Amino acid sequence: MTDKRDGLWKRIKAEMLFRLLWLIATGIAASVRYKIEGWEKLEKILADGKGGMVLTWHGTTVLPIYCCRNLGMYSIVSLSNDGDLQDRLLRSRGFRTIRGSSARHGIRALIEGIRRLRDGKVMALTPDGPRGPNKKVQPGIVHLARKSGCPVMPVGVACKPCKRLRSWDAHLIPMPFARAVVSFCEPLYILEADDESEAANRIENALNAAQQRAEETLG
Repeated sequence: MTDKRDGLWKRIKAEMLFRLLWLIATGIAASVRYKIEGWEKLEKILADGKGGMVLTWHGTTVLPIYCCRNLGMYSIVSLSNDGDLQDRLLRSRGFRTIRGSSARHGIRALIEGIRRLRDGKVMALTPDGPRGPNKKVQPGIVHLARKSGCPVMPVGVACKPCKRLRSWDAHLIPMPFARAVVSFCEPLYILEADDESEAANRIENALNAAQQRAEETLG
């Protein structure tokens, strides 16, 4: 009986935590004054039906997730406790999720991701996630790009005023009514024959350039 009560209490606490985080994240994101650059590029990828990868650094996901809500995009989410919260948040924003990471069921998640991309779906991913290193593209992202052949769109995010968490990714948390720029930049293509290291560097450089563009636009 005690185990049942403990399990019920854990579920209640998890539900309360999710609802609180959802309210805070939604309230803040909805209050932000956005400048969106390159939205037409994203619309083209969605309309073409040939699949696509939309990439942003792990520490800048709050605003892109809100901007891209209800577009039917896919994302890969880890099987950790934090991943459970993220999974619920993404699904509440109209995303579809594939569960897995380098630590658990990573190969299965990659295979499923490649299948979705080849079916013409668009995936929103953090190439340095779920554990870093910060702003370093991981092999799984390169594998998805090489095997799918779909366009890879880098997204830069800048916001002020904001807070940075003391986490490995220095996660950006906008302040209410902040100004923000979200830059959807020109997509690049990674071929299956491309060298893995060189492909990772290309993606990394494109993401850093997108981030710099967003910051310069915000001023």
